[in-house]
Amino acid sequence: MSRPVSTGINTVRRRRADGAVTHDFYHRRTGRLIGREREGMTRERAIAIARESDAEAKAPSGPPVGSFGELAALYLGSTSFRNLAPQTQREYRDHIEILRGAWERVPLEGISRKAVAALHARYADRPWRGNAVLRTLRLVLNYGRRDLELRQLQRNPAAGFTMHAAPPRDRVWPAEKIEAFVAAAEALARPRLRKAIALLLYTVQRPSDVLAMARPQLRHDAEGRVWIRLRQAKTGVLLDVPCHRRLVEELARPDPPLKGRAVGSFLLLPSPTGKRWSYRNFARSWDRVAARANLRLAREAIAARGGLPDPVRDPAAREAARRAVRAELLEGLQRRDLRRTGAVQMALAGATTAQIAALAGWSIDRTQRIIDTYVPRRGEVALGGVERWEEMGETAPSPAAKRRQRARKSRVAEPRARCATANKRRPESGAKCLKDGAPEEIRTPDPQIRSLVLYPAELRAPRGVGK
Repeated sequence: MSRPVSTGINTVRRRRADGAVTHDFYHRRTGRLIGREREGMTRERAIAIARESDAEAKAPSGPPVGSFGELAALYLGSTSFRNLAPQTQREYRDHIEILRGAWERVPLEGISRKAVAALHARYADRPWRGNAVLRTLRLVLNYGRRDLELRQLQRNPAAGFTMHAAPPRDRVWPAEKIEAFVAAAEALARPRLRKAIALLLYTVQRPSDVLAMARPQLRHDAEGRVWIRLRQAKTGVLLDVPCHRRLVEELARPDPPLKGRAVGSFLLLPSPTGKRWSYRNFARSWDRVAARANLRLAREAIAARGGLPDPVRDPAAREAARRAVRAELLEGLQRRDLRRTGAVQMALAGATTAQIAALAGWSIDRTQRIIDTYVPRRGEVALGGVERWEEMGETAPSPAAKRRQRARKSRVAEPRARCATANKRRPESGAKCLKDGAPEEIRTPDPQIRSLVLYPAELRAPRGVGK
């Protein structure tokens, strides 16, 4: 006798108040309600739904073969991905999850340039994010085409796309806004945020590296200077960071008590529980302090203007005044901008590009680009140049004039000889000649030519030629 085939459902008999009997059908494997007889569900239909659900559960899990999801999984398990820095891995995983959400089961042949363009266009309002996702997509597809040599990828459909216009950030924190943030941290009794802005500014490091700094990384040299030794999570560069004296004073402040812990934390910037601060919770706490600082700055800006214009009598003037007040707030300033702020302050203090690069862990080229982008536009730099100009005085000769004066004095006692090549009509551009008639040097009154000597001694004719 053959074994009966399971229906895959459980049928529950129920008696209604009027005495009628009805049935409810449940999926046997999951216990999920499939339907009720009084709502039109039949036994045969419930069995079909249950068997379809069981068939889907028995199907092999994971993306289909040859799909983008399979390629993404292969890349995440590759040596190329494992060799990346932990922070870079997190960023790439985030981008790949976005791509898998769109193309998890799509065959690689189905990813056309039109589909890539449509995906990139979704991020027109977030250009940095869209460009980052597109670069990661191009990287994954290149891995499949070059490393795995997949026949479906004869060319990379994400190559050659024009990125969204996303100018590099050049914002720096003015001193008064840093002071406003510190004051807000004290007003809200959040000393950890006061220490956080000091660490971000004076170490010139990324926020993720600052949150990972621990007390064992501190050391003192023979001269009493405090240093922080760290390895950057993104680049893996090992740095010895000398602490600014203001940072040393901030680190010497006693830490607030921790929640549920009698002893302190080994971290320089721990969370209220003493553990490492997750970036999300750190950002929330930072935003609360920034909101308090904005409130103070807004009140000061409104008081300085004598209040805002009446919204009924002059709405345009009121809106313009509100825009001016918003310009005084911390709007647009981010935590990562403090790193650039520290570099710019060092440049204004006279530090060299190599010194700034050694502290920040940047390359010389990138450090120079940051300095070239922002420092020339600083008003105090221009003011310093004008002040030095004023110190020279209006009658002071220029360096070029001084050189011409010295050249004229050296030629006072020299005899003037005329040769056949000299211009008789313009004696001021005459030529000094040798005895054999060859020009020794030719001088010119042209102000565009820095050097007065056009023919050096190497071009003199040998003596005795032409006799």
